[in-house]
Amino acid sequence: MLNNQWLNTFITLVDVGHFTQTSEKLFMTQPGVSQHIKKLEDQVGTLLLHRIGKKFELTQAGEALYNFGRLRATEEADLLISLKTDNPYSGECRFGCSGSMAMFLYPKFLSRQSKHHDLHISIEAAPDQRIINEVLNNNIDIGIITQHVISTELEQESLGHEALCLVVPHQYKNQKMTFVELNQLGFINHPNGEQYAEQVLRANYKDDYQSIKQIRKISYINQLNQILLPVSMGLGYTVLPRTTIEQFELQDSIAILPSDTIVNEEHFLIKKKFRQLPKRYQWFIDLIKKQ
Repeated sequence: MLNNQWLNTFITLVDVGHFTQTSEKLFMTQPGVSQHIKKLEDQVGTLLLHRIGKKFELTQAGEALYNFGRLRATEEADLLISLKTDNPYSGECRFGCSGSMAMFLYPKFLSRQSKHHDLHISIEAAPDQRIINEVLNNNIDIGIITQHVISTELEQESLGHEALCLVVPHQYKNQKMTFVELNQLGFINHPNGEQYAEQVLRANYKDDYQSIKQIRKISYINQLNQILLPVSMGLGYTVLPRTTIEQFELQDSIAILPSDTIVNEEHFLIKKKFRQLPKRYQWFIDLIKKQ
């Protein structure tokens, strides 16, 4: 690794062009300047300059090292400025949430990015536990999850709740379907399907529903924007958050089944407790809290 003090002496010498003036500028003796140059040459293993009387000419290696040193000095100066500057319209913003939440938030985030092109938005769609781990490992900065977490390393804030709904083909709109009728229709499963179905079916069909093993699954899809497609074709039913259902294009082909007991899924915003977030995150946090 290059010695910064020797490198700085070398760069100053090249900029000034004279050993005596360099020593005066750096408050050194002229032999001290010469010693720094000699030590730097020993470190890189080659001559950096040829002396010509009181002047000198850089070798090819000297020119390369000078250009490197100037570039590094510029980069260090830029870094110091950036460390003191917290631009709310520039930088990477890293989020993690469920697929349904990502589908809901991403267009809104892109709208912000389209106005401020130096912002870079990253959303990881993942299960709760993975999001928690990613926040703890500093791979993402903001997570949205559906479980309360007990951790001394995390800050957690409730964002409210959202209804989980039974979705059926449109011909069953406003009907009161029994669990047997739903099972005859068949369940369209997805990554959160069994978790959602367990909550909604247990709350609304206590007499007939005993366990998730009773559900007749007829299809599985892990692409969020495709989950309601088989439902719209009359092939089965599923359970999803209301906002996900409302974003489906073929609204005339599906219906939310009326339920006696509304099951809500609570959402929590999590972040590292002792990790101060840049100002650019505040707009996104405010947006998430309003939804």
